[in-house]
Amino acid sequence: MTRPSCPSCNRVMKRNGTTSAGTTRWRCPSPECGVSRTVKHQRDGSSLIMFLDWLFSKHTQAETGADPRTFRRHTRWCWELWPPVPLVDEIHHVVHVDGIHLHRQAVVLIAIADAHVIGWYVARRETSAGWMNLMARIAPPDVVVCDGGGGLLKALKTVWPDTRVQRCLFHVCMKISELTGTRPRLDAGKQLRKLAIGLSRVTTRDDAAAWLVAYNQWEQDFHEFLDEHSQYADGSIEDTHQRLVKARRMIRKRIKENHLFTFLDHELTRDTPIPATNNLIESWNARLRDMMRHHRGLRLIRRIKAICWWCHQHSERPQPAAWLAVNSITDQHIEDLYRKAWQSSPQGAYENYGIPNRYGTGINWNEFHTTTRYPNQTN
Repeated sequence: MTRPSCPSCNRVMKRNGTTSAGTTRWRCPSPECGVSRTVKHQRDGSSLIMFLDWLFSKHTQAETGADPRTFRRHTRWCWELWPPVPLVDEIHHVVHVDGIHLHRQAVVLIAIADAHVIGWYVARRETSAGWMNLMARIAPPDVVVCDGGGGLLKALKTVWPDTRVQRCLFHVCMKISELTGTRPRLDAGKQLRKLAIGLSRVTTRDDAAAWLVAYNQWEQDFHEFLDEHSQYADGSIEDTHQRLVKARRMIRKRIKENHLFTFLDHELTRDTPIPATNNLIESWNARLRDMMRHHRGLRLIRRIKAICWWCHQHSERPQPAAWLAVNSITDQHIEDLYRKAWQSSPQGAYENYGIPNRYGTGINWNEFHTTTRYPNQTN
C-alpha cells in the first residue's frame, strides 16, 4: 500500500493505529507538524468485477488468482451494495414469473421476458403484496406464464387485470400425479393418472377439446365412487377418497379459470407462440441454485444479494461496474431510510422518551411511569 503524504509539509506519513471504525490512522513524523489523518480510498469497478466474476463461477476464493484474505479485503465493500432494479415500460408479449425460496426464510420473486430478467423483488413469502410490488415496476404484458401459487392470481387481478394467464401445464400434471401417486391402485386413480399424462401432450385445440371430453367422461364414470363418505370413530364424516376428491376439485377450478389452454388462443399466438410451461424460468432458477451450491455457507442476506446480483447482470441493460460502485444503494442508505420512516411514524414518537426504536409498540412507555403496582408485577 502506498503511504500518503502530509498535506502540510508533504512528508511521507507513518501509521498511527486505527480509528474506532477500524480505519488506519496516519501521522506526520515531523515534530513541528504532527498532522494526523485518515485516507479514504475511492472504490472503483475493478474490485466489483473481480467480485462478480467469482460469484458467478464455480471457483473458490483461493482459485481467483489472489490470496483469499486479500480477495476478501478488496471485495468486502461489495457485499454492502444492492443492485438497482430496472423500471420496465416496454410491453412484452410473454412474461414468466416464479419465486426461488431460501429455506423458508425468504423468497426472491423473479420476472423474465425475452431471455432477460426484467424484475425481481425480495419478500418473506409469496404473498399477493410481494407480487404486486414486483408487477408495479413492469408494464402489463399480454400473457403471463406462472404456476399460480402464493397470492399470484390475486395480484394479477389487481395490477395486471387485462393480462391473460397461462398456467404451467407441467405443474398441473405434477400436482395431479402427487395426489394420485405414480402407481395408483384404484381404477379412478389410474384413469386420472392417464389424463394427467395426456394433458402434458396437448398441442392443438382439437387435443384440448378431446382432453376436456375425456375428463368429463372420467367424472361421470366415477361420480358415485368419488361421492362416497366414511364415518370415523369420533363421529366425523369425511370423503372416503379424499385425495381423488381434492384432485377433482383442483381440476374443476383450473378449467373454470380458463387458464389451461391460453397458449392455443389464435389471437395471442398470431405473431409469437406462447409456451405452455414455465420451463424457461425454472431452468434459470436451477442456475441460481447451482450458484448457491458452489458458494454454500453464505448467510441469508448474502444469498439474497447474490441472487439479486445475478438477476441484475442478466437483465437486458445491466449498468457498468464503475457506475454501480458509485451509485448503488448500500445497506447504510437503506438503514437511514428506515430510520427516517420510523421517526416520522406514530410509533417513532417513543424515541422522544429514550426508548430504542427497535422495540416499536411492543412496550407502552406510559405503563412504566406509574405509582401503582400492576398485576403483572411491573413497577
